[in-house]
Amino acid sequence: MTRWYPVSINYLRNAFNFNNYPIISNISYTFQYITYLDKKLKEEDLSSVIRSLLIKDYIINSISIIEALLFLLIKQSKVNIKKYSFNNLLITTKKYNLLDIDIININNLRKLRNKVHIYDVKKACNTDYNTFNIKEFTLMKNILKSIILNNKITNYKKRYFITKYFSS
Repeated sequence: MTRWYPVSINYLRNAFNFNNYPIISNISYTFQYITYLDKKLKEEDLSSVIRSLLIKDYIINSISIIEALLFLLIKQSKVNIKKYSFNNLLITTKKYNLLDIDIININNLRKLRNKVHIYDVKKACNTDYNTFNIKEFTLMKNILKSIILNNKITNYKKRYFITKYFSS
């Protein structure tokens, strides 16, 4: 069996423009994990159920990265925010023009993140299998790319391997 090594955590930490070691570390760990999920989705012949659940995991973790990055961006910009809910982070980011973000699609993906509660299903068509597919995966990856590769988020000179991931 061939061993796979992701981009190092230290490299990822240094690519981000924020000075918050614990949060940047968690973002880096999660980014490393979603690259692994992406690799599995591309390279393995998976059942449709496993594929859907890997996409679900990718979306949940990617939204967590976005939420943490918006939190850091707002803290760094010294904008006063009363409650740090994801919705407030999105609204504040847009209101103060901190980052050009696609609020509608991010909000739709945020709702999918909430499907971590697998008992919250009201209709048969709302199962995880029916909800998570390649369309949502592609949308999530594109939104994450637009945020992570923004110069306010990562340093252009230090993000080669992050850029390479999104180009694959």
